[in-house]
Amino acid sequence: MTADPHDPTVPGSPASQEAATTAASEDVAQPAPEPEPAPEPELEPEPELEPDDSLAVALAEAERSRDDYLDHLRRERAEFDNYRRRATRERMDALDRGAQQLVSDLLGVLDNLGFALRAAGERDPSDQLAKGVQMVHGQLLDVLRRAGLEDIDGKGSVFDPNHHEAMMQVAAVDDEGADRQPSSNGDPVEREPVVVEVLRPGYRFKGRVLRPASVKVAR
Repeated sequence: MTADPHDPTVPGSPASQEAATTAASEDVAQPAPEPEPAPEPELEPEPELEPDDSLAVALAEAERSRDDYLDHLRRERAEFDNYRRRATRERMDALDRGAQQLVSDLLGVLDNLGFALRAAGERDPSDQLAKGVQMVHGQLLDVLRRAGLEDIDGKGSVFDPNHHEAMMQVAAVDDEGADRQPSSNGDPVEREPVVVEVLRPGYRFKGRVLRPASVKVAR
């Protein structure tokens, strides 16, 4: 019996050789299996908050935000108030300094009018020019006083080195006009010096000494 050359089961036949070649090709073309990925570590689930706990946390955060906002607002308001007070104070100080300088400059004019009044009074008190000078002197003095000018105490007041400048000193006399006598033990009687004459008026401006009064003092 002759073997069938197309039977792949017959060793050495062309059909068996073709089957072997095909099987080998399939073995070569088949890819190697991929390695299995490593298992991911299991994460512990976060504990779920109860509805009441979630509300409490949200409320606490809202209160904290509110407190921070209010605190910031209070600080901003305080800083603004301080700035406003400081600006107002600086503005008023600047105005006072300007007014004080102006009043100080006008004191010379006031002095000259006073000198003119005394000279006119010695010559002819009824002179119309003297009356005009007196009116101008009075008006200027009124304006300065409304602006804050104050007279420093003069004749008869106790000498105050903060408000008076002693230009002359004379011996004090008692009420009868006699010189002051020493005490029984021979020591001189200590009395406060008193202003007996104002040589040049002194002034304060809004409580501050603008110019001390030049005075004659009796001791």
